[in-house]
Amino acid sequence: MAQPSVAIAAAVTWQCPDGYQVHQGLNVDFPHKGMKRSFWVYPPANGASPAPVWVPLTGTVESTNDNLTAPRSGANALMAQEGFMVIGPVRQCADGDPAYAGPRCNGPGTDGWNWKPWNEGRAANASGEPWKQDAGPDASFFQAAIQCAGTRWKLDPERFYIGGISSGGTMTNRALLFDSNFWAGGMPISGEWYVTRDDGAGLSFNDARSLMAANPTDITQGRVGPYPLPARLGPMIVITLWGGNKDLWNCGPSIGLCADYRPSTQASSNFFASQPDVVHVGCSSTHGHMWPQVNTQAFNAWALKTMASHPKGASPKDFVLTPPPDGYQCHIGAFTDHYPERG
Repeated sequence: MAQPSVAIAAAVTWQCPDGYQVHQGLNVDFPHKGMKRSFWVYPPANGASPAPVWVPLTGTVESTNDNLTAPRSGANALMAQEGFMVIGPVRQCADGDPAYAGPRCNGPGTDGWNWKPWNEGRAANASGEPWKQDAGPDASFFQAAIQCAGTRWKLDPERFYIGGISSGGTMTNRALLFDSNFWAGGMPISGEWYVTRDDGAGLSFNDARSLMAANPTDITQGRVGPYPLPARLGPMIVITLWGGNKDLWNCGPSIGLCADYRPSTQASSNFFASQPDVVHVGCSSTHGHMWPQVNTQAFNAWALKTMASHPKGASPKDFVLTPPPDGYQCHIGAFTDHYPERG
């Protein structure tokens, strides 16, 4: 394995907001960008030092607590038993309450954002313009929480990993696209790309689906990241997961089908796989639109250990992909199973 870069490690500053004391468990009233935020801290059970960091993000309809402790939502806090520092951010729309899973977190975004619960993609109209080159306050909050936790626990600056489901997967894509200098990698699960035209203009749901179906290997712009997309990302590893043919989202009887994660995961895999300093692993399963349900904890542990095997600055040529648990098909590179008749 290649040795990580000393320069990258030196760039991380361990600091908390003035007077803030981070601790194990739920941290509240964390000041960031004019807001008071909350996040959970689960230190590694084995006392790993320096510890790799895992930042899991819930989606729209489940709470942060669900994502951390409920088996059907990932139970990501268990990854502390695997030697990871687990930091679970609470969504803005939850007003600091990690148990909140109500309507405030389910619907169109405001202030130029496309969707709640995360600041994960710019709106398609003029209100989204300020976020073409600004990742937004959620992306910087995740980094601030890690930097604060690092004042108390010794964390590995070469092994910061982020991942999430649905809107959390979309937010993962955004964080990686804007801040590839900070993250060593991530796992967007059924995340959006918000495919656009080459000029960054928004497309309707059906037009975006048609564009990817007709051009499944193309690099496409997307409202999930900066416009234009970065010419070159920093070194990292990305595991993109697609939930199979049932990986869809229905917005109710008045709207119907409003999200299809086949084209969005294809688009994200195309871009990440095209980057010379990025290892991209495309994984498919059959669980639909939710946190992976087949051998969940075995998959979580495999995915995190796979990412941790490739620290910041390691050469892509040295990466070795180990077999995933039963129920998952994974390979290095972009997806080839989404549009097999065209891919």
